[in-house]
Amino acid sequence: MMKNKGYTRYGILVFSIVILTSLISSSVSAQEQSSSDSGSPIFGLCFLGPIFLLTIFGLIWAILYPTMLLWAFLFSDKKLDNMILNTAEREAEIFSELGRDPLSTVDGGYRKEVNTAGIVWSGAVYGPSHWHLLIAWINNLFGGSVDIFQKVISAGRAESMQRLREAAIKEGWDEVINVRIDTAVMSPGTNKKGIRAVEVFAYGTGIKYS
Repeated sequence: MMKNKGYTRYGILVFSIVILTSLISSSVSAQEQSSSDSGSPIFGLCFLGPIFLLTIFGLIWAILYPTMLLWAFLFSDKKLDNMILNTAEREAEIFSELGRDPLSTVDGGYRKEVNTAGIVWSGAVYGPSHWHLLIAWINNLFGGSVDIFQKVISAGRAESMQRLREAAIKEGWDEVINVRIDTAVMSPGTNKKGIRAVEVFAYGTGIKYS
């Protein structure tokens, strides 16, 4: 996936240079013929205008993408670490207030003291940056564990579980049992194989005691 993207970027850059050269040559030819053909400037504008815009777009993309990749290299890990730290702080605050974790993966079984029960759910969508994708692609060349993806998915799982705790407290549930986590890959329709983000969906049975 990353390899194809690299070829695409290089192809755009080469194509832009070729088109720019052709544009300059055509402009010179159009100026030479302008004295003999009054319609040449209009024809040149209509024909070369889209090519000129395409060339400008290619040059901007050739500069912009490396800039965004450098930005991701400098700040994506820090942003992810801040998200993980924020989730841990909110989790510790709830543990301090309740003295326990309101979530449980254990089947509660039959409890006659239960007054109300219902479904509680929450979700979080996390995705790797282009820098993370590049590191994962390099890692795949040698095989083994893709640690950077594990970190992103772990952050999504922790955030989803924390949102489930907050939803349970907001809705007034005393406890949430049978907690389960599902994940779903989210990718653009134009590239079915390209993973862009992972949705982590947490749900369980909310219990309110008598």
